[in-house]
Amino acid sequence: MPEVPENRLTPGEVEIVLRRAAELRARRKDRSGEGQSVSPEVLVQVAAAAGISEHDVRRALFDLYSDRTAEPFTPARRFYGPSRLRSVREVQRPAEVVREHLEDLLRREQGLKMRQKTEGSSIFDAGDLLGTVRRALDFSGNRSLHKARSVELRVEDVEQGRAAANLTADVSNQRSEYLSLSGILGATLALPLAIAGFAGTGDWVYFLGVLPALAAPAVGFKLAYQKACTDARRTMDGLLDAAEEGYGAEQDEGERRERPPGQVRGLKPIPKYTRPSDE
Repeated sequence: MPEVPENRLTPGEVEIVLRRAAELRARRKDRSGEGQSVSPEVLVQVAAAAGISEHDVRRALFDLYSDRTAEPFTPARRFYGPSRLRSVREVQRPAEVVREHLEDLLRREQGLKMRQKTEGSSIFDAGDLLGTVRRALDFSGNRSLHKARSVELRVEDVEQGRAAANLTADVSNQRSEYLSLSGILGATLALPLAIAGFAGTGDWVYFLGVLPALAAPAVGFKLAYQKACTDARRTMDGLLDAAEEGYGAEQDEGERRERPPGQVRGLKPIPKYTRPSDE
């Protein structure tokens, strides 16, 4: 009797099974297994048994730990939202070409200056005092990344001819500014009402306006911070779109800027008409 061949799964099927198992576990109400922890070495061994390379596991662990340590879960984050905005895109171009293109766009379009460059990342910020003043006086919304505390660019090779571009903007300075302004404005509005309530006039209606006076600036600046985050995300997506499209449109635009007014390139001068002589 012939032996029945062992059922083996391809790497794609392993990925599907693991993803489905994670979904089923997330739907369960029993969370008794959440207290258990797994060491990275054990995770590498389990992934190797499933056909996943150690390099991919180490890279995923690095991204996980960087996300954990980048921003703690503070009350400011709970009320205003995260201060680190990220946009990721896979581009059909080599990593070095994508990195140079994005670095040029961050300098030229966003007015940022490179502060640190390593093999894996490039860090930009607004620059000197003049850049800080320009950041404070810019209300156009075209250079939203210029108001960020720092912008980190990471480009890694995914496979042959493809790269993963990662833009991370740290806007914790804007969140701190909005939080401070909301506290100052709320205290300024609520303090006269509290003083009027304690002044001995006997009118306790003033205390009813203390909480709205504190809440109104907080809500208003929260909406302003959310708009700033939306503008920053839109700008990062636009930069990644430009990196994905390539250099064709940018070169054409550069040629048009260098072209003197009234000059048409690519056309030969019209020959002068000469009347044929009568024989």
